[in-house]
Amino acid sequence: MQTLRIVPDLRSSVVEEMPATQALLFTSRRADADPALLADPRVSPFTPCRLVAALRDPELAVLEVAEPLWTGEWVRALRWIALAKLLRPRITVATYAIENLDARARLAPRALAHRPVLGAVVTRLAVVAMGVSLLLGLDAVVFGTSGAAENYRRAFGWALRRTRQTVLTPRLSACSVCGPRVEDVTREPTVLFLGTPSERKGFAVLTAAWERAGASERGWRLVVADPSGATDRAVPAGVSIVADPPRATVHALLRTAAVVAMPSVRRPGWREQIGLPLVEGLTHGCRVVTTTETGLADDLRDHPRVVLTTPGDVADLAAGLRRAMDADDRPAPPGPRGATKSDVVAWWLDPLDTSADRR
Repeated sequence: MQTLRIVPDLRSSVVEEMPATQALLFTSRRADADPALLADPRVSPFTPCRLVAALRDPELAVLEVAEPLWTGEWVRALRWIALAKLLRPRITVATYAIENLDARARLAPRALAHRPVLGAVVTRLAVVAMGVSLLLGLDAVVFGTSGAAENYRRAFGWALRRTRQTVLTPRLSACSVCGPRVEDVTREPTVLFLGTPSERKGFAVLTAAWERAGASERGWRLVVADPSGATDRAVPAGVSIVADPPRATVHALLRTAAVVAMPSVRRPGWREQIGLPLVEGLTHGCRVVTTTETGLADDLRDHPRVVLTTPGDVADLAAGLRRAMDADDRPAPPGPRGATKSDVVAWWLDPLDTSADRR
């Protein structure tokens, strides 16, 4: 049986994790998406004609769409869901949900922030409308974090009662590209920051904590892999920038770095969902310093390679960096395996699976 995934904002990691039985249509893509990965014959730009052709394939069993709280994409997805139900009434419509920002805050109209009573009424109506669309549109949902599961259930529990659902956290061991032997690589005294150095990703907090921790004086360096391509950022001593690194370079940096830092902070209208740097750091055997803002925070509290810190707190982040840098160089136990994308797809394809988590 086959599955089809409609992906907004395609990134390289999505293609790397594709199951063999999945085809992918993308409506947009990241500027740093690796062109070599996009050459995969199972990956194509989205068009309605390609969707109709896929829906006519008798082997197609699951249509995966963007998660509902990605609101702009969900509104568009409702058209494709209606088309799928028309052409293939028995098809399973599924989604992988990781939104960690409170659903009501996510749906609250910013334009009415200065009119709290009207804003509350509109938000309530939006929650009800979203719930009805979930009830009508979704057959199965996999939550990627416990935080996302609680978020959706608080707001839409009534609408999800008839929807198959479970929590499958991401695979956190053995990078599918580099393989399990990445554990044997000699680690350099390097802290790696993956992503655009922005306020919400906590970069200002990280640089302040870096200086406070005295990391440079201890022989460590901070490497920033910045996909934006900027090379003129002001950075403190001991910090270097790798601008617009190709995917192979990202994997090489992850194989040799000792620590990955992802100190996300909450901003209006945004909260860290999972955090790809966190996942990729752990799959490459790095220690990870992050904050409790990630939706995986509750799932990672006892992970041997993870240091959780208070978001926006320079002193706590500095202490966390020191703990990660001072950790024994011997490989730590990898922690729970987690689920691959193939595991997620397998769960969708098995309507008799009784592991659905309905807490």
